[in-house]
Amino acid sequence: MALTSMRFGSNARLLAASENSPSIKLGEKGDAVAILQMALLDLGFQMPRTTASGTKLPDGEFGQETLAALKAFQTQSGLVADGVAGRQSLTALESVIVALSQQVATRQSTSVAFRPESH
Repeated sequence: MALTSMRFGSNARLLAASENSPSIKLGEKGDAVAILQMALLDLGFQMPRTTASGTKLPDGEFGQETLAALKAFQTQSGLVADGVAGRQSLTALESVIVALSQQVATRQSTSVAFRPESH
């Protein structure tokens, strides 16, 4: 299954990885890794070295910290925790991120639609 969201589907390397051609793994660098890292951060996985304790955007380097966060996500998602971002992991990650984005959008539209009058 191809990645369909703008966040994931607009990156050629992530699309290739989602088809295991090849998967993204330890040692890789680049925009695809940064997108992967940002998604993991958005889900609450901590990567203080990767983000300079939250003061910078992800560094785009698939090191030990990214490996640990990906394995934690895989375990939480019921996947084999191999630390490799391939078809199953990227599909699951995209699915969770899209669902989270929809929840946030729903909450925002609800809070905008309902504004009690102040007296």
